[in-house]
Amino acid sequence: MEVLPPSLSYSASKQALRMNRFQCRPTGADDATPGSTFRINLPSKSLVNLSSFNLCFNLEMSTLVADAANWTNAKLPFSHQLFSAVRVYVGGQLVSGGLSNHYDLLYTGLVKASAGEDWCRSRYNDHAKGLVENSDDLTAFNANPTGTYTTKRGYYCITDFLGIFRGNGTGRSIIDTSLWGDVSIEFTMNTNACIAKNANGTAILAGAADNSRALAAAIADITYKIQDIEGYVECITQTTPLYIKLITMLLDSKEQQIRFPYQNFITGVVSSGKNARLQVNSGCIDSMVVIPLHSNFNNPRSIVGVADDLSAQRYKFTACDSAGAVITISNANHTSTTGATMQIQIGSDTFPKVPINNYLQVSDITTNSLFSNSLYSQNLLFNGWSGNASSYSRQKFLSENFVWVQSFSDGEGWATKILTGIDSASQNLDVIVNANTPLNGSLFIGALLTSHLLFDTRTGSVSVVQ
Repeated sequence: MEVLPPSLSYSASKQALRMNRFQCRPTGADDATPGSTFRINLPSKSLVNLSSFNLCFNLEMSTLVADAANWTNAKLPFSHQLFSAVRVYVGGQLVSGGLSNHYDLLYTGLVKASAGEDWCRSRYNDHAKGLVENSDDLTAFNANPTGTYTTKRGYYCITDFLGIFRGNGTGRSIIDTSLWGDVSIEFTMNTNACIAKNANGTAILAGAADNSRALAAAIADITYKIQDIEGYVECITQTTPLYIKLITMLLDSKEQQIRFPYQNFITGVVSSGKNARLQVNSGCIDSMVVIPLHSNFNNPRSIVGVADDLSAQRYKFTACDSAGAVITISNANHTSTTGATMQIQIGSDTFPKVPINNYLQVSDITTNSLFSNSLYSQNLLFNGWSGNASSYSRQKFLSENFVWVQSFSDGEGWATKILTGIDSASQNLDVIVNANTPLNGSLFIGALLTSHLLFDTRTGSVSVVQ
């Protein structure tokens, strides 16, 4: 619409578009287990609404133990935590998610930083209930899974993926596969560490501390598998003749370049939180996401530390002081939150200009980066669970939901179509996180980017501009 002359814009906006929903099956088997990969091809020669894509399957979680004294339990995981990577190919080229093996950590961090309880409760088919409640659809998480719940089964219908699913600068990321090429989506399943596990009695290793307890060998096999995988996506089945005329005009001009801006991301995990770095090569770095991880975050045998924990250790984002101890505060005394030294360095510039010196400042920086102090801001940064009820406190931010989002521009480039993010000038740029948190675990670093698909009308070739 933005390339149309003003005299045609009104007429084009009144043209009717008709859409329909299509089913897409995986190539090969329609089941998957931890660590395996499957691929789904979207309809060819179609106008595909990528943002409408959803993935459906049945999940089965097994090897729970129902015993009054020595039980083991697990919570059906939030849908996006099931994937370590989500990669999209267009015309055979890898265009989105290719430099990330921590998709679940990035998505979970962004949800905690930008979603509220209403969002979670509107995503029951994603099993987002577990993000704000200490239970799933079947049992309470901190109790004996009585009855037949030694195996749990749940149906998933997953929406709202990151990457090229967000493009065009609008709510719909519509791509013409007859122009750009066929679209394939590749999913890599996460390890068992994505499952929140709990145990009681002899199921717990003797002498282990609360914050590092591990499952005993007898129950180390709590795992999952998914079956009956199906993908669904909307395609435009009737479009305006103006679209055909416009594309024909652009192709015939031999002087135009057609661009498709979309969201992209790069992630990494560094074992030491001090002077952690991530190499980024992009013409538009929109923002950074920094998350401290628990020392047992990648251990599939880790179980929660206390009965009121909502998350698996992999998604327990904990701020620690310079000695490596978890920061604890009271409503009457916040002095323990000072002493932070946190700053992001990109080239010769630093963000923020003055290093963060109080851990509680991070929540405000994150909110401002995502919502620009909007009255409609929301997040789960202070959310937790206590006494069988949802609770909010600054302590929950420090011990479970410490997410730092640092924006470099006023809106993401793919959404605004104005590339105001940091440009690495076609070189690998070191993004360095100088932080004294954590010392007892690892640090996740993610970069949200704007990339482009570029169609050269002179050669008819499609390339990816990072």
